[in-house]
Amino acid sequence: MLIAQLTDTHITVPENGNGDCYVKLEALRKCVSAINKLNTAPDVVIHTGDLVHNGSDEEYRLTKLIMDELRAPYLITPGNRDSVTALIRNFTLHSYQNADTAFLQYATSVLDYRLIASDTSTENNNLGFLDFQRLAHLDNLLNEKPERSTVIFMHHPPINLSNSEPLKHEYESYGMVRNFSEIIDRHPQVVAILCGHIHRSLTGWINATPLVVMPPLSKSLNRDPASYSSTPNIAFYLHTISTKASVDTEVITVN
Repeated sequence: MLIAQLTDTHITVPENGNGDCYVKLEALRKCVSAINKLNTAPDVVIHTGDLVHNGSDEEYRLTKLIMDELRAPYLITPGNRDSVTALIRNFTLHSYQNADTAFLQYATSVLDYRLIASDTSTENNNLGFLDFQRLAHLDNLLNEKPERSTVIFMHHPPINLSNSEPLKHEYESYGMVRNFSEIIDRHPQVVAILCGHIHRSLTGWINATPLVVMPPLSKSLNRDPASYSSTPNIAFYLHTISTKASVDTEVITVN
């Protein structure tokens, strides 16, 4: 399966000629155009969150106008800058909800694979959030078709980001990271986890499952000083996924 990944576009509505709003819009427009021109079309395009910067309806309408130009189907998951309510309303999505909570978490089939969007967003802060209810819902989605190779895409990478003590992570508590890892350990059909959020590239593993973190489309939002000079001005990721927990990721530079 071939997946094109977009992330952390942080779209804002142009109000004047100042700021980076036009840079971010150009990055998204150029990536959408480049995806449409690929020699081999992706089977699906995913956006791993922070579609917009302020969670406004106007920002989502502008983003959707551009995303709708994609010829391949696209899927989205929210980030910490997104408003789940506004995202659902403007993209005509359906959330899991009850009297106490609402979150955007779902599964869909692409070819012989299953893709699951895991919602790590919260209105409380910018950190990742995976409480019992979300994790139980994710576990149920994985239990529905254990025989199908599955890709999970989410905003906050659920791993330790440090090579030394103390632990560094992007969640409200490290217990959320451990609990997610335990779910992945019980479901060997998960062949890849694709994320964004930290505004730099990163690869890792959760048990035997590869994890790939993509930086923002626009270099202007990259936060990795070590790789900044070699970072393309605009780029997206193209993942070739196999059923044997293998991810071959290509960085597609856009002119």
